[in-house]
Amino acid sequence: MDLKDKRVVLTGASSGIGFEMLKLLLENGCKVAACARHIETIDLENENLFLKKCDVSKKEEIDEFFDFAIEKLGGIDLYISNAGFAYYEKLGEPDWEHATAITDTNFLSTVYAAEKMKKIHGDEPYNFAVTASAMGLLSLPGYALYSGTKAAVRGFADAYRYELNPDQHFQVIYPVATKTKFFNRAGNNTPVPWPTQEPETVAKRVIKGIQKNKKHIFPSMMFRMTDIASRVFPFLFKIYVDINNKEFQKWIKSEGK
Repeated sequence: MDLKDKRVVLTGASSGIGFEMLKLLLENGCKVAACARHIETIDLENENLFLKKCDVSKKEEIDEFFDFAIEKLGGIDLYISNAGFAYYEKLGEPDWEHATAITDTNFLSTVYAAEKMKKIHGDEPYNFAVTASAMGLLSLPGYALYSGTKAAVRGFADAYRYELNPDQHFQVIYPVATKTKFFNRAGNNTPVPWPTQEPETVAKRVIKGIQKNKKHIFPSMMFRMTDIASRVFPFLFKIYVDINNKEFQKWIKSEGK
């Protein structure tokens, strides 16, 4: 996909990977409609950038953002569903609202946006990219709900591609832990899983993956190779998960859970 003059929608654009992708999209000559809950933190001035506050966990706000993007851009060639968050926690009392909040943002907003893109384009070509997580392939202790939502994204994409035309691309991004405020928001004193990457590095590799129309985009080659190797030697992931579980158990004790 040649990004020059492409009309792009980006959610979760105010910080981290989203903000770095936003800068790269503009550098590549895209016209971008970007949204976030805290859009006021985006300190960029560009004639090809159009900003709108949006909570993607709410259907009506996604509808309004689509209308805004089409009005400003004249159409949408690429939709990047990047908004999302995590809990780092030991699940306790049943809490429907707690589970719904993360599911609506991380999973259902992506499904709904994908359906809207298909309806808009019909049989015409377009790209849809979504930021999942390495935890969509490898669930870690403390991230039961988060890993579940990202695994759901992967499962949806793998099946939904069969409903799309060959020139309609559904791309899933699997970043490892990224050095952003993400883990601060996940919970108090959240341990950061190894390996880590800088958001600038992740964004560059994501943009390259989108340009190449890759179905699966792995910003970390180390994780990609480990993922492949673990299918032959599954004990590798078990060792890794056990290490993270020790950190989780320490966290539980330190937080008095």
